[in-house]
Amino acid sequence: MYFFTLKDPNYMVKGSRDPLGFQALWQKAGRTIIPALSTVSNNIRDFQVMALARYCQKAFHVSERDELAFFLCFEQLMAYVRFVESDGYDSFNGIDKVTRIMSADEKQLSLSVGGEDQLLSNQKSYGIWGKYNRPFEEIGLGNDLILNSVQQQKLDENKKLAQVIEKLAAKKGALHKIDRKDLQDLTSVFEVPQNDERQCYIDHLLTDTYGGILLNLATDSPELTGMTFYEQLDVMETQTSDKGFAFQLQKLRATERVLSPLNRVFRYLQGQSYWSFAELENDELIHDWTKRAPISGPTLVDERYTSILNSNNRDLVTGLAAINSEICARRESEPWLNITPGGVEVNHFEGGFTRPGYDPLTENDYTYFLNTWFHLFNQLN
Repeated sequence: MYFFTLKDPNYMVKGSRDPLGFQALWQKAGRTIIPALSTVSNNIRDFQVMALARYCQKAFHVSERDELAFFLCFEQLMAYVRFVESDGYDSFNGIDKVTRIMSADEKQLSLSVGGEDQLLSNQKSYGIWGKYNRPFEEIGLGNDLILNSVQQQKLDENKKLAQVIEKLAAKKGALHKIDRKDLQDLTSVFEVPQNDERQCYIDHLLTDTYGGILLNLATDSPELTGMTFYEQLDVMETQTSDKGFAFQLQKLRATERVLSPLNRVFRYLQGQSYWSFAELENDELIHDWTKRAPISGPTLVDERYTSILNSNNRDLVTGLAAINSEICARRESEPWLNITPGGVEVNHFEGGFTRPGYDPLTENDYTYFLNTWFHLFNQLN
């Protein structure tokens, strides 16, 4: 079951780095096409780790109480295996610590829930568990009988792998040592998905809300994977015969051409502590960014945002300040902008930036999960 209107907890902005509340807006819009992927669940190897860990929890009778402890230790083991399998070139959360440890001359590696052995300052939140647990369950990979049989086959074909994981499960998160020389024997875990395994990931990860149109389009036009956001929308709209899907792409395009310029203006305002209304009214960047790409057709956000975009510079900025004030009130924090009789005071500068060459016709700020989808497609093809 999918929840199209909830914010993705795997991408929830920490603190208040989303001053206009756009995260919830673009994610809701993205869910109209991509049902369950998150912005950070974009690595097939991480899914492979999650799939084998989930299966081994059942195969080796890990209790619900010990589930997290086992997973954290399992992820540590797999991180060292990945390092060996890729000669240190694989990229994953925790690679810096793994590189430091593997650069030393220790013959044994420590696995435990202890802070000294965890891959990250908070491995649960920032590792595979925090990023993949929810999408893995929501898209049904954990209950796929074929994928589970693939995991059993991996254990059957690599007895040492099965033995190492069984011993790790018995430790229940307590310190466990593994010989460094044994890691090479475990690298079969990360063989490129083929046959049933590959098809399972395709069936669950490369889905959409239009019956597989995205997969068909990407298969027929693999050049889509190397295109920018707007280029992808243009090509897919041209090539699809599904009018409903084409209309949804049009709405995504219009939505981004509202949200992105408004975001850029807000970040631009953070570049100085005070703006007089005279400055704002004559600012060419604000006018150019918000008027260069006129909105045609419906969007997937409230009309309020389009109305603000189409306003004159002064009303546009006061409109953004009002949105920010509402967002901050819900978070019980102070607004980032204050409207005064003569202008705008800027109280918060985190995340502010200016790129004068920004082109709202070709550049996007939000991805609507399409980048995750195409990244996974590349890894499976």
